[in-house]
Amino acid sequence: MSKRDLILSTALELFNQKGTAEVSTNHIAEACSISPGNLYYHFRNKAAIIQALFEQLYAAWDTELSLPNDHTPQLSDLTNLVETNYQIIWRYRFVYRELVALLRQDLALHASFLSTRQRGFSGFQQLVEQFIAAGIMRPIEAKTLDQLMQICWLISEFWLNNLEIQQQSIEPSTINSGVSLMLRVLQPYII
Repeated sequence: MSKRDLILSTALELFNQKGTAEVSTNHIAEACSISPGNLYYHFRNKAAIIQALFEQLYAAWDTELSLPNDHTPQLSDLTNLVETNYQIIWRYRFVYRELVALLRQDLALHASFLSTRQRGFSGFQQLVEQFIAAGIMRPIEAKTLDQLMQICWLISEFWLNNLEIQQQSIEPSTINSGVSLMLRVLQPYII
C-alpha cells in the first residue's frame, strides 16, 4: 500500500471512530507511524485528506451503484443496489454523520458534492427507467419520480443522524435497517 493510500485508509478509520473534529493530522501521522512532514508531503492539510476521501466516496458511488450488464435487471438487483448503498454509507459513515458541517466549512467540497449528487440523481433516474423497462417497477410520472428520488436521498444521507438522535448505536445492523425502510418506500412502485 502506498503512503498516500495508508494515510487515507487510516484517516478514514479515525474519522469514522472519532469524527473529524477530534482527529488532527498529527493523530493520523502517528497512527500511520510516519512523520507529520511525510503526511504533509502527500496532503497539505486535513481538509485535503477529507477532500480525497470524498473523491473515494464518489468513485464508490460510480462503480458500485450500477446494474450488471450481463443480464436483464431483476428485483434482486434492486435489493442489491439498496444494500450496496448502505454498505457505502457504513464505509464512509463520518461523511454522513458530518455532512452539513463538512460542506459548510469547505465551499469547493460543497460544489463538488452538489455536482456529484446531481450526477447521482441522473443515475438513479436511469436505474428506475431500466427497472420500468424490465417490468420490475411501474411507470412513474416525472414529478413523482423526482419526489421519490428526493425521499430516497434524504433517507440515505441522513439515516445515520436519525439513528444517533434516537441514541441507537452505529453499527452495520442498525445502518442496514435503512435498507428495509428504503425498500418500503419503493414498494408501491414495484410490480
